[in-house]
Amino acid sequence: MKKLLLTAMIATLLIVPFQGVAMAENQEALSSETTVSQDSGFVPGEVPAQTDAVQSMTPAVHAMILAMFHYNLTQFDYSNPQLGWETLYNMLSLYGQMDERSEYLNEQLVLPVETARDFSSAIFSSFDQLGALPADLSDRMVYDAEVDSYLVTCGSDTLAEIHLSNSSEAADGTLTLTGTLSYLVDGSDLAQFQATLQPRDNMFGYTITALELVG
Repeated sequence: MKKLLLTAMIATLLIVPFQGVAMAENQEALSSETTVSQDSGFVPGEVPAQTDAVQSMTPAVHAMILAMFHYNLTQFDYSNPQLGWETLYNMLSLYGQMDERSEYLNEQLVLPVETARDFSSAIFSSFDQLGALPADLSDRMVYDAEVDSYLVTCGSDTLAEIHLSNSSEAADGTLTLTGTLSYLVDGSDLAQFQATLQPRDNMFGYTITALELVG
């Protein structure tokens, strides 16, 4: 049953670009489409860097879990560039409009490469390790050299929410976050996760170095 619900959730995220449904045209509309548990203190519309570590890393955790479901993985594989780009697309699609550098053009979200680099720093040690944008993302995300930006077709994830339930910090500053992805319809838990974060000098203050689905 959980597998069917997860499949439906991924389909919901991708249904906008696949079916050509009219996309939200302003920040308020997109912000209301993605729900994050109030337990995490995440407020839609706030730039992630303006919140604390647990709150600011919610978009990255959310994006990674959705990509892992898409590829049927229980551990995030940093050596897989397609998984990496799928994750970054999820993050930019669902949360990119919260960055003040973003804008809309012909119903697409325009995000400068600098913004994509900043968002990717929550997940990857180097943006360049992702390599070229995969062709299979071309219906959802393309690079426009004229404006040195990515044009992103935004999906929505209205079936699930992230609950960040606990965090612990080691002596070296490493953070361990645990939580669940919950199904909004009935409140059931679709998956439990554990993420390991290392402090970094980036927009988020941390980079996720490991993420595992544990239930």
